[in-house]
Amino acid sequence: SHHIDFSEWTLEGIARPIRVTGTSSTGVAHSKGMKTEDSITLTVQWENLNDKSLGCAVYTSSWVAPKGDVHSQQRFFYMGTNGEINVDQAHRGMTVAQDGKPFASVNPLFMKYTPTNGMFSGQGSYGVKSFECFVDACRAVNAGEKTVQDYDDGSLATVGTTVQGTAILEAGRLSLDADGRPMDIVYGEDGHTPVGIKPHEF
Repeated sequence: SHHIDFSEWTLEGIARPIRVTGTSSTGVAHSKGMKTEDSITLTVQWENLNDKSLGCAVYTSSWVAPKGDVHSQQRFFYMGTNGEINVDQAHRGMTVAQDGKPFASVNPLFMKYTPTNGMFSGQGSYGVKSFECFVDACRAVNAGEKTVQDYDDGSLATVGTTVQGTAILEAGRLSLDADGRPMDIVYGEDGHTPVGIKPHEF
């Protein structure tokens, strides 16, 4: 969902998701008695707010990837009218080779799990920082110093800034449950806030 969040953030006021189709791979989870997908791919149709032209995004996530040289294989590719962006988040330019261990590309984790001098030292990791910012925002709202809407400026993930991404994920789940039938995202009067999801009519 991170790249869906990224798409929503970068396309704010430019485009909105209007249709989602979900497909999946199965086998590994089923063989372990879990009724769930191994990997999921969502194809999302985006509509340009200015001229109603259409764009297409494909998002894939899998929990059954084999052990590789990185913690997780994360990639992002964008092709637009006037250029493209290719990001390899998995390989960040640092590799490690050790006796008795496989070659690895260092990819910082969400948390620092190893202690320093026997004490927790993960305060600076982005996993902890995100919780710290959330708690600080809650305290400011509860003290009357800020409103919830003040954080809809993109400084924090809020209901207001993630509503379209949430609709994409829900529409994807509904599409998967309907054997891949596309789902349309229905918008309210403001044209920004999803108010429902319905099966696409061909």
